[in-house]
Amino acid sequence: MDLAEQYQRFITWQCKLRKQSMRELNGRPTPGMSAGVHSINGGDEQCRLNFMINRRESQERTQEFRHIVRKSRDPSEWVKNGLRILSEWHYQEEGEFENELTALFNFDSGVASALLEAGQCHLKFAETTMEFAFDFDVQALTEESDRFQATYWHNHLFNPTLPGAVQVLEFKPRLLSVV
Repeated sequence: MDLAEQYQRFITWQCKLRKQSMRELNGRPTPGMSAGVHSINGGDEQCRLNFMINRRESQERTQEFRHIVRKSRDPSEWVKNGLRILSEWHYQEEGEFENELTALFNFDSGVASALLEAGQCHLKFAETTMEFAFDFDVQALTEESDRFQATYWHNHLFNPTLPGAVQVLEFKPRLLSVV
């Protein structure tokens, strides 16, 4: 199985984990939704981060999330309405997701700075008997980008104290086999 096929299996697995999280755990991340971050050259795990998988054509869903947050001051309403959308519709079609992952950081995050400086990393995802590991190129997203907005508003549903100034990094998988 080539890297692209393995990565598609990874995305399918992520959708399954996230559906379960939304339906059974009130959106709490499972261990497989986070990854150990390693240098591209190997070595020990530097930290663990939660990642978001992003739908293609995410603008409509992002608008829904933004509307949920802005229409009520009650964060429990945000979670309730967000969980409904995420558990019923969002993760149902595995083929509708981009290859790129995103992660949200505080604006002055040292981890984000180190990842950007390196420009690449190796991520290992594991839960129970499943394990996936891939190399990624890392870059910052602009606030105007669809994936930045999708990541921000998705995270805001579950974190009412999310600061206004954040940075979102994109992790683009290296799916070409090296010959």
